[in-house]
Amino acid sequence: MSLKISSSHHDTVALPEFLGSASREHWPRHSSSQLEEPCGGPASEQGLFRAILAGRGHTLQDAFESLERTPHVERISVNPVRGLMGVRVALEPHEGKGYWDFIRIRREIYVVVANLAYHESRLELLPGEGLISFSFKISGDMSLAVSGTKPLRWNRPSLLVWSQPAGVDTSEWTAPSAYERFVILSMHPEYLADHFFGSRVAVPESIKQFLWNNGEKINFGRYPLSAQAFEVAERMINSRYTGALGLAHVEALSTELLCHAVASLTSLSEGAPRGCTDREVKRLEMARAILVRQLAPAPTIAELVRTVGMSKTALTQGFKALYGETIFDFGVRCRMQHALMMMRDRGWSVEQAAEAVGYAHPTSFATAFRSHFGMRPIDVRKRSPASEVA
Repeated sequence: MSLKISSSHHDTVALPEFLGSASREHWPRHSSSQLEEPCGGPASEQGLFRAILAGRGHTLQDAFESLERTPHVERISVNPVRGLMGVRVALEPHEGKGYWDFIRIRREIYVVVANLAYHESRLELLPGEGLISFSFKISGDMSLAVSGTKPLRWNRPSLLVWSQPAGVDTSEWTAPSAYERFVILSMHPEYLADHFFGSRVAVPESIKQFLWNNGEKINFGRYPLSAQAFEVAERMINSRYTGALGLAHVEALSTELLCHAVASLTSLSEGAPRGCTDREVKRLEMARAILVRQLAPAPTIAELVRTVGMSKTALTQGFKALYGETIFDFGVRCRMQHALMMMRDRGWSVEQAAEAVGYAHPTSFATAFRSHFGMRPIDVRKRSPASEVA
């Protein structure tokens, strides 16, 4: 979903942004009267799902309590034995294409699945309610804004962790015609601590900062979206199960996604490699940024060594320790995710995508793509955004 977006700040490289443990941002409290309009005209006052379901300025939990009363419901599913309830809300033709899925897991986890595109920009007020949210972005173009800060744009595969204290409000909005595909899992901090760590004492420092936020600032972090989490989120969005079986499937995938998110954040607790200086960390960050930007041809280890001024051993070992994966794996993941987005969201051919990420032969690209995602590039081409949200 969105934060505050300016269309003049469009990013042409659709890749995950790796910000590490420094990615958390603190934003001040603000009132709705301070909100600015996105470039390209005012956003629709109709809002996103909170405003549609419960009314402008209502909370996520208010929206879920209003699900069964909304006139836009396409279908309702219930699994009373497992304490599951799900509702699909389809967009009206004049609004856009696609739908929202809302699943409540025993009043403990609130699941929001987006597979849609609004014709016009939509603005939503986000009241703070003391929840922690894990947002798994696949595609789209949304932004989050807080007055007096640079807007943060959410337009690439990434994991967003969001902790908003009660009484601290902000807003988000989506760009017009942006094909939004994401999964958001929200819950009370106590649930995450008890069910995934056993107790508060066992929660690592990298996650504590999001769980018990007693101040007047929003804690926010943007992190890499692993290939495994990407694949699980896609399976949830594209699930063909319905009814009670579909709800059980979403429950299982939600648990798996939370495990991936917790593992990613826990790895940050290790911090920089042992003996690594601040200067070396900055050079490792430089190497990471090069890999994100330079897709064709992909930089070699020797080129990175020369550019960042580190020895090969220090670079390769430091990168793996700091980011949890090798330079090669990181580079491949960036290139494959970029190729996926270009084929799916922009309609590029397999040959175009292969060339854009540095493969001279489409067959070699197809082999690497299938190894990474478990599907052929041609299968992505068969599913256009228009057909998926129809």
